[in-house]
Amino acid sequence: MRAYAQEQVREWADQVEGRGYAMVHGVLSGDELVFLRGTLDHVYAIYDPERDGLKRVPGYHFSSNLVNKNPFFETMFLRSPVYDIMRLVLGEDCILSSLNSFEPLKDQGNQGLHRDGPPRPPEETIALNSMWSVDGMDRENGATRLIPGSHLHGEPPPADEQGIIYAEAPPGSVVVTNAHILHAASANPSGRRRRVMHGYFTRRGRPQQTEQRVFLSAEVQSRLSPQARRVLAIDQEP
Repeated sequence: MRAYAQEQVREWADQVEGRGYAMVHGVLSGDELVFLRGTLDHVYAIYDPERDGLKRVPGYHFSSNLVNKNPFFETMFLRSPVYDIMRLVLGEDCILSSLNSFEPLKDQGNQGLHRDGPPRPPEETIALNSMWSVDGMDRENGATRLIPGSHLHGEPPPADEQGIIYAEAPPGSVVVTNAHILHAASANPSGRRRRVMHGYFTRRGRPQQTEQRVFLSAEVQSRLSPQARRVLAIDQEP
């Protein structure tokens, strides 16, 4: 697995706090991308809203509760440098709030700009998201739109989307975003595959989007490492 210098990890964390996002290349290997393409298609096909905790999202292939779906996902969220960035910004005891996957279908997926929660409190960032690109994201297959710096204020989204950029990310890369940034998925006019996993982290003490103690099977919980159990808040209040 690729090693990342602490100075580089700190630079990415500063970018997430400063402009609201950072692009990290080469987190997933070529073999892992091949594996994930087949695995995500399988979990999309077996998705059960009752078992997995969220309704289907119209216009998307979708699955929540990924940690419960394959042993690969039981450790993915601990991978460097993504987890290192999370700890630098959110604290050493930060927790995984949810691990989901979205893929906009052809001509679907366009969202209005929004924040994943309230505007950022002046004293600290509450949550970060990470978008793990499996197929690659670009403007033609639904790349996420962002307004850099918008996590630092509580102003509403501009009607003309002035200042947006597209988070175009090659396969294997991860886009880490401040959850308070204005952002939105885009339409997929090309119909090309755009499978992405979303690992959402928050400070300990805040509720999880997917309460792992409830939604993870006994079998999965029994084989989690002590570190994974802490980050998933299995044995204690989140």
